[in-house]
Amino acid sequence: MAFLTSNMQVAARLNSLPLDFMVNRCRFYNTRDVIESPVATVGCNSHGLFLEGAGWEDGKGDEEGYITESKMKDLHPYMPVCNIFAVHIDVMDWNAMFHCPVFSTSVRGGILFGPQGTFIFQANLRMDPDDSEVRWILAGAGMLTQDD
Repeated sequence: MAFLTSNMQVAARLNSLPLDFMVNRCRFYNTRDVIESPVATVGCNSHGLFLEGAGWEDGKGDEEGYITESKMKDLHPYMPVCNIFAVHIDVMDWNAMFHCPVFSTSVRGGILFGPQGTFIFQANLRMDPDDSEVRWILAGAGMLTQDD
């Protein structure tokens, strides 16, 4: 969480914006291979996330993918490389977005820090415009940093 806060702080300082009005945006590339260049042009790149309770459909070309029904026998699909960058809250597009919790383990032991605290941050996943965020909340969709 501290790393993502520093990501927002760097973006806020570069753009002379207040930190209190910054939010992190996650954009998933259409590749699962580690990107050759370790430095992202904006924000930071991350890999090694797994989706639970849902599936992921890759986009076509440069189009971003979206959350979808899980596929048979694929309990924890491996997510593509994620670019996490900070934007001002007024610029953030909240349409067709699922606020997906990211946990360190599948135990999902709580929100607070400590032995049971496995919540890390909230990623924003694109979804079909005709879809409802409630659907994914009721399905228990979330991302994990490790596959059990």
